[in-house]
Amino acid sequence: MVGCSGTSFVRRCLLILACVANVACAFSNLCHHRVSIVRTKNINTQYPHSQPSTRSWSRFLAVTSIADTNETSKSAESTFWRTVPTSSSENGTSKLPAIAGIDRETGPLPPGAYKQIGERDTITSCLLGIGIRSQASNEDGNEVWDEASKNCQKLVDAGFNTFMMNNPTADDLKSAKVSTQKTIQRGRGKTEKLMIALEKQRLQNLVLRTKIRHEAEENFYKVLHQNTPKSVLRSCNFMVNLEVPALLSTEQQKHSGVDEEQPTQSFGNGWMVRESVGNALKRVREESLGSVVLEYCEHSPYHLDVLDSLFEMKREGLIQSISTQNFPPSLLRSALSCGFEIQSNSIVGNLMNTHNLRSDSELGILCSEQELSRHISAPLGGGLFTGSISQSSKKKIEALFGMCCRDKNSVVSTSQKWAKYQSIKDTLHELSQKYQVSCESISLRWLLQINEEAGDSIIVGSRLGMDLREQQGGSPYNRQSDLREVFTFALEDDDMEVLGELSGQSSSQDFPPEGDHQIDFSNKALWI
Repeated sequence: MVGCSGTSFVRRCLLILACVANVACAFSNLCHHRVSIVRTKNINTQYPHSQPSTRSWSRFLAVTSIADTNETSKSAESTFWRTVPTSSSENGTSKLPAIAGIDRETGPLPPGAYKQIGERDTITSCLLGIGIRSQASNEDGNEVWDEASKNCQKLVDAGFNTFMMNNPTADDLKSAKVSTQKTIQRGRGKTEKLMIALEKQRLQNLVLRTKIRHEAEENFYKVLHQNTPKSVLRSCNFMVNLEVPALLSTEQQKHSGVDEEQPTQSFGNGWMVRESVGNALKRVREESLGSVVLEYCEHSPYHLDVLDSLFEMKREGLIQSISTQNFPPSLLRSALSCGFEIQSNSIVGNLMNTHNLRSDSELGILCSEQELSRHISAPLGGGLFTGSISQSSKKKIEALFGMCCRDKNSVVSTSQKWAKYQSIKDTLHELSQKYQVSCESISLRWLLQINEEAGDSIIVGSRLGMDLREQQGGSPYNRQSDLREVFTFALEDDDMEVLGELSGQSSSQDFPPEGDHQIDFSNKALWI
């Protein structure tokens, strides 16, 4: 009798616990629903700049709930105490979307257009990011940044939530290049002094480039935060570039105005990295940085030291994810072997420059082995595969051949580049007629489908209307509509192969091995 009553008592307790759990779950869902309604109302009342509709922002809020949706599906590792969401490949959300009936103007993109970044998957980042091309200086003041903020809101409303301020272009540094040419002419015949002068000018250009980008970030994010709700900004991934310093010899430091002992001590101790990240937080006006992109500096010995400091700050919660830019495979292997979990490596890639996109390249093999994704910049070749550049602009096109389409492992003449470019353009035009989309969309979709399973992403440059063309009677800013077109179709396998052959991405051509990252140990600044 005692045994039976004991068993009955246990069953009753378990039944009561199950009822309490069900009530708590229902209450939690009700609260979540009410919070979503309140957030939608707040956004409609607090967004004076672009004044989006209730339908528009309600659809946008679905982007922020992608992570919640993924959490509802449990993996085999889930327990009573801990729910582990299934990976994107298991629940089928990793497939790149191709929805013909998608709204071309607004609303969140399908879940397959995003990926989770960071160890805790706290940030949802769109596979198609926006690189903001700021102007070095302007006479219009706040009007330029107001326009940029308004158009950035349009992009966010259209589902694009990943942004990064690009480095200034060559035109922005034109004056610095002119002074470099004068220095070369004056220093001709004096090799040592000439090298010192060129190194000094290179440092000045680097400082000027960084200064221009920092000023643009400060102005842009200041206006954006003034006109955008916090709840919307929290759903975005703002990427920030960070430079690795070069190491100068004692003689170069003396003539460049750099303290002889400062570089080694500051970056060896890591406090200067912390200062750079702190300044970036002030410019972006956030409590933590979504993504830090560490730029590669040839012959610098500081890459692993800077990564060590960055990952220390990541553990402290100041950084969500860390990526690299143009790191050679040898340096990437060193970083990965040290335990640094790098999110992605940013490279230049397009239909005219495909070496780093090839699966049999050294970088492609490394990315496949380490499950490292690539972040592809200059996907349109600086405008070569858009309608913004006329075929008659021969000098401008050849300049882009050298800037965005230069492949250091391939030696071809200018005439061969022209022939390749023309054949690619003709094929893109044929495919655009077939799929009823633009040549630009074909180019971007091809890049996304090359390594779809690894989650490669691309970043497209945009001035966000800062040229004030709309205010001067031009067409309104509608970049979001062009970019959303990328997710309305999928290239067939035959078309992927044709573009792969024309671009050289799938050809059997052998390239010489890539150079390893080398540190100049003859540099006296490294001597103890």
